[in-house]
Amino acid sequence: ANVRRIAEDCANAMYEAFHLNFTPAIPRVLLEQLATETLESESVSHVARVTDRYLNFSSLEEDFFSLQLMGKYARLTDPRSADSEVEGAVDEIVTGLFSVLVTLGVVPILRYARRGAAQMVAEQLGRTLHDKLRAHPTLFARDTSASALQRPLLIVLERSSELGSMLQHGWSYSSLCHDLLDLRLNRVVIREQQEGGRTVPRSYDLHQGDSFWSEHMGAAFNTVTTDLDRMLTEYKAAMDQINASGAQELNASESVSQLQSTISALPELQEKKRLIDAHMNIATDLVSHIKARSLDEFFSLEEALMEGRSFAREERSMLQQLLVDGGSAEDRLRLLMLLHLHPNSSVTPAQLAQAELALRDAGTDLRPLEGLKAMQAYDGVNVGARVADGSSGGAIGAGLMHIANQVGVGSSAQRFGSGMLALAAGVKQLLPSRRETAITRAAASLKENKGGAEDETFGYIDPKVGSTDGAGGGGSRSRAAYGQAIIFVVGPGNYLEYQTVRHRASQVVYGCTEVLTATEFLAQLAPRGGNGAA
Repeated sequence: ANVRRIAEDCANAMYEAFHLNFTPAIPRVLLEQLATETLESESVSHVARVTDRYLNFSSLEEDFFSLQLMGKYARLTDPRSADSEVEGAVDEIVTGLFSVLVTLGVVPILRYARRGAAQMVAEQLGRTLHDKLRAHPTLFARDTSASALQRPLLIVLERSSELGSMLQHGWSYSSLCHDLLDLRLNRVVIREQQEGGRTVPRSYDLHQGDSFWSEHMGAAFNTVTTDLDRMLTEYKAAMDQINASGAQELNASESVSQLQSTISALPELQEKKRLIDAHMNIATDLVSHIKARSLDEFFSLEEALMEGRSFAREERSMLQQLLVDGGSAEDRLRLLMLLHLHPNSSVTPAQLAQAELALRDAGTDLRPLEGLKAMQAYDGVNVGARVADGSSGGAIGAGLMHIANQVGVGSSAQRFGSGMLALAAGVKQLLPSRRETAITRAAASLKENKGGAEDETFGYIDPKVGSTDGAGGGGSRSRAAYGQAIIFVVGPGNYLEYQTVRHRASQVVYGCTEVLTATEFLAQLAPRGGNGAA
């Protein structure tokens, strides 16, 4: 329909020239249809350019992308899915990954788990890359440069190899924004209280152009509050200095010089005010969630659990309290599911059954838990394996004070004049997760390229050599370490796992089929749990 409409516009000479862009690549049959129709209408001269754009992904950060394919992993792993549904989902994932590689201009070495969806995706991607290289070698022109002498590694993994990351509470700034404020496509929306008690929605864009976000997105939340408090103090000091200068009696030349200095400082002061206002409001909302749901306690306990440590007496007591009435019902369910994934000697099966019964009696929907068990049984893998994550002067002075008042200190800074640290008092001083996971362990081993038992469990395809497992992986294969890698998870990912990958490995890009909060992941698990509701 779109091609027919374009041909009609060409025939009607609606525009002097048509620059056509298709994403993904326009199929040959449609391209031939467009050529035929424009030739018949003698309007082919109006078509100036036809370009294939490979844009089937969203770049959330410079080293974090999502294919935005909602629900595809659930379809891939559901035993009730028809073959056509599975093949369609694999096609869409491969198309998205191919777009990423064309955009990067690289032809990587493929390593993949020899099982399930990861193997299906990797093998089809290998065939696609091999065929496209033969038919359209200019697609990867950048890969023929000197910088391509060391090609990157593309590691394709499946979500079931590390389920805990989708359930654990995070403690870094970005993971908290994602989990609690539903950070979506670099934007959060929170409700701010106005005069009179009413609340209004306010959105904030969080991206690399925000210097505070780029510096603190992976930082522990207590570091964020400390730095916000310091920035607020420094900002107030700068404003006080401007006000003091404006109140002084200066001669004309001194006042002019002071005014020029103040005006030159205005852009920086206004940007600092904007950042303080935005992140103070976001942090304030996060603090309210953390305190109301004891999320600092959930995180510290879950981290100990996933590290495989035995609980101390205080931790065992905290666990029992959190499972009974800690946080929300969803928080308790997530903790219970992590206990199923990571059995701990400090927690008996009877205690797990008791916690499950308490949730059921409270009316909690337990289908996600049953869905998790079904996924474990279906995949047939031990996803719970623990791993170690003068007069004129007076007038000018008045102008200085007016400028200072215009810059202001912002609504959030005015509301919390005592500082961010006072607001966050009582929240535990913790560090975000740095532990090793199944994904970071596999990535480290494959990047080192030294061989070994784990290396042998992964398939190998060099698309420049062939399209099947083992292509290019014979005795002549280089054992030099890879400088760069792309880790792609077939299935949902989140900011917690992205930050873990960033801190455990250098020169790594992280991608996933879709970015989900824990709430959304539970909703995907629920249909597999049958009638597990209370």
